[in-house]
Amino acid sequence: MCGICGRTSDHEGAAVAAMNDALRHRGPDDGGVYVDTATGLALGARRLSIIDVAGGHQPLSNEHGNVWAVLNGEIYNHPFLQRHLRERAHHLATGTDTEVLVHLYEEYGDELVHALEGMFSFALWDERRRRLLLARDRFGEKPLFYSERAGVLSFASELTALSAGAELDSELEEAAVDAFFVFGYVPGPGAIVAGVRQLSPGHLLTWEPGQSAVVRPYWSPPSYAPRPAEPRGELVAETQRLLEGSVRSRMIADVPLGVLLSGGIDSTLIAAIAAKHSRTPIKTFTVGYDVGAVSETQPAAATATALGAEHHELVLSSADVAERVPALLANLDQPLADQALPALHAVAELARREVTVAIGGEGADELFGGYPRYRWLDRAARWQRHIPASLGAQGARALRASPLAGRARRVGLLVDGRPLLERHLDWVTERRPALRTQLYGPRLADRAAGSNLVDDLRNRVDGRLALSVPGGLMNLDQRHWLPDDVLCKADRAGMLVSLEIRTPYLHRELAEFAATVSPDVHLADGGKALLRALLSDVLPADAAPRPKTAFRVPAAQWLRGPLAPTLAHQLDAGCLYGEGWIDRAAARGLADEHATGRHDHTQVLWPLLALGLWLDRRRGHDGA
Repeated sequence: MCGICGRTSDHEGAAVAAMNDALRHRGPDDGGVYVDTATGLALGARRLSIIDVAGGHQPLSNEHGNVWAVLNGEIYNHPFLQRHLRERAHHLATGTDTEVLVHLYEEYGDELVHALEGMFSFALWDERRRRLLLARDRFGEKPLFYSERAGVLSFASELTALSAGAELDSELEEAAVDAFFVFGYVPGPGAIVAGVRQLSPGHLLTWEPGQSAVVRPYWSPPSYAPRPAEPRGELVAETQRLLEGSVRSRMIADVPLGVLLSGGIDSTLIAAIAAKHSRTPIKTFTVGYDVGAVSETQPAAATATALGAEHHELVLSSADVAERVPALLANLDQPLADQALPALHAVAELARREVTVAIGGEGADELFGGYPRYRWLDRAARWQRHIPASLGAQGARALRASPLAGRARRVGLLVDGRPLLERHLDWVTERRPALRTQLYGPRLADRAAGSNLVDDLRNRVDGRLALSVPGGLMNLDQRHWLPDDVLCKADRAGMLVSLEIRTPYLHRELAEFAATVSPDVHLADGGKALLRALLSDVLPADAAPRPKTAFRVPAAQWLRGPLAPTLAHQLDAGCLYGEGWIDRAAARGLADEHATGRHDHTQVLWPLLALGLWLDRRRGHDGA
């Protein structure tokens, strides 16, 4: 696990050295810069040593010194690829996964990406052809930002590092700010800063002197199409075969390894498989809270005991929240409003005291049908065929006004006559789109009334809803929510404390198998039916996890308690309001209602807090 960077015109390597310094937290063990003296292209890398600790210095070349590579991430099938390359007479000087890239490139050119199983962003420089190749893994587990200006391409693993070595605009991208408020994250391939892009998951970028960069896809999540169901036992057996193989591959490391364990299905299944294949007791890590009713320490501890694990837990106190959250949200390279980020950051920090690598459960819900909205919106699409639009609209309005908020909202979505993607957007954003006209200041006023956010979702789903509503929504989440929120959260939470987080559910073969299974099968038994069935086979009987649908935190209580002073300071002096992005009076009104307990406005106030703290830091102010 590392951080990488580069610039196509940096003859002294100074810009890349500055970017490398900004990436030190991603790779505290080693760093290096390579400069092609003929062209001025420079590559940089910071290294968190995982594989071949002594021999893995980057940038790294082939034996001829004419193909150079830097890698952020892990190539899990590198032992197989090393054997394959040696059989083809390649000389490998190290045991690192980075070295397989230069030799695979010699054999297969850009097509090398199809041989890779892993999480990665990498850069390859071909001195002979004067050609740069960038690539990002299939689901976007590892980030890569880039900017092209006056014929010069710059790239880095994080936006702050890119800013350290490239000339970037100081202005924010208005469309990205709008999208951030609605979604709580910045959807790629855009970025929060004007003139910057993110390389999309499953894409390649090529650059040659005198030409503009060319971006093209090499893989995308496959469609879920209704198919005749195979015998359930066979589907569970194949899920077990693929998932166990994935977990084993992610346990390869020359450093200590553990499992991030919650009380739910996804991480419990990973922990059970890891324990089965480990020669020593696995280390498990869990976070809990001193307020609210969402702590998972008890079920996680029970699971760990049943597995014979060496268990570690942390209770995130209100005092810790008051100190941790403002600093964390302010220091992200790009704002992120996922409320679980502080908890994941805290448990990652706990784990880093014991291990360098941790395995997590990200991706299971999106691939195996875990979110309740898949079932509810599928019902909505079916009901829509039988309910007159006018009657549905009246019923939806009445149910939205009901005090039975959660259940009433779901029933309201069943009878609401609006297009399905509009209802999906309302569900995943807690109706924030409707609040834009109330909250937006003059900088965003033009975006409050009309926006193409639904059109963007429609383009991403690309007709898949016609094949299967739940399958289309699962596929949409794999392209939108998963890379830009879930995986971004895991990457930043881990890398800020120099911990590598690996995700077995995102194994390519497992993902492609999951898409061959009918969504109806996935959604049975409350969702994730195949994972539930597998868990009952591999978990000791006395360690059954309690059901859960998300990694939850007591954010509402935090905003009324330890984070209330930070929120108040933001409303009084934050750049988000002073620059005219958000209307101060409107936001203060929501904050006052939340503070008194009259209404729970967590889903609005948290994105405003995250964006405000980030913007103040970018402007050089202390927003806390």
